[in-house]
Amino acid sequence: TASLAAELKALADLKADGTLTPEQFERAKEVVLSGDAIPDAPADGDDDEPPGTSANDDVANAKRENLGYMRFWSSAFTPFEKGTLGMLCPKDHHLEWREHLAASKQQDGASLRDGLSGTYETEIVFAALVLGINFSVFFSAVDEDAYAAVRDLRASSARFWLVVVGYFSILMAWVSIAGIYLLLVCIAPISDTNLPTFIRSSSAMRCLMAPNITIVAMFYSTLFFYILAVLVPSEGAGVLIGIAMFSLLATFCVMFTFMTPFNFAVNAGCFADEPAIQPAMDLAACTGDDVDRALRKKALDNVARFGMPKGPPGFASAPVAFLSHLYSTGSPPLRKTTRARRVFGIKKKAAAVSGAVH
Repeated sequence: TASLAAELKALADLKADGTLTPEQFERAKEVVLSGDAIPDAPADGDDDEPPGTSANDDVANAKRENLGYMRFWSSAFTPFEKGTLGMLCPKDHHLEWREHLAASKQQDGASLRDGLSGTYETEIVFAALVLGINFSVFFSAVDEDAYAAVRDLRASSARFWLVVVGYFSILMAWVSIAGIYLLLVCIAPISDTNLPTFIRSSSAMRCLMAPNITIVAMFYSTLFFYILAVLVPSEGAGVLIGIAMFSLLATFCVMFTFMTPFNFAVNAGCFADEPAIQPAMDLAACTGDDVDRALRKKALDNVARFGMPKGPPGFASAPVAFLSHLYSTGSPPLRKTTRARRVFGIKKKAAAVSGAVH
């Protein structure tokens, strides 16, 4: 009896720390109570696996469990992500995303540099294009009546907001360009060996987050500026109001589409070099829905085991135990790379920036 109680307690401990899923725990408990031996895992090279040990069996289990999108959204999303503002600010603009990126590339500074440089160089070109377009639209749409509304502080007038929102979008575009430029200049001289350590520091993380804030502010202020620039001269034509509402709905739908893949990219451990689903799935034998369910299940299991990020909305930090579980590999030697040092990529985009400004 004492031996049976000890075995049940050991199984309960494995379930509590996340090693066993509830279904695996129940199966093992039934085996212990029946007095049968728990089957060992197959030795290397064995072709036959007991049920429940292969990745495709995990897919089958995921189908039987309640792994719908509603459960995933309610269990894997933070309170901020569940709200409207969270839907309008994708997870790739959160601090958590950058922490996972830095930790996952701690042995591959060259790959981290390519990812950061490519992302922020694209954003600086985007901000430059928006800056040039917004300047043109601003001086075309804003007339003397709009300036008079600002001088008289007539906040109830749409013309007042046309000037305010338009000028704010221009400023945010300019600040975004300045912030991204300083960030690229900051990381350019850092060696590939030290770049992951540098990026993982809290000071560098704040530098990564600063352009994200201004980019998001620029995007949505520009969207509302364009709507006002059309509605104000037309004096609220019904057709244009309908088109404006459709554009807002389309923007919301696009952002909503990316919420789930962004979430399980982080929570399922897709940043790691190892397959997120262990053992690796046979993708040729699975449908897209099967893979999606398996990734959602992996994400839910990790969130249940390690918890959600804690901190202010958008600046919540990932649990250190979660990062360690996904990306810690002891202290292996740094990967050697034979590729040449990446040329400062903004030079390749100088023509696009110049064309946007002029």
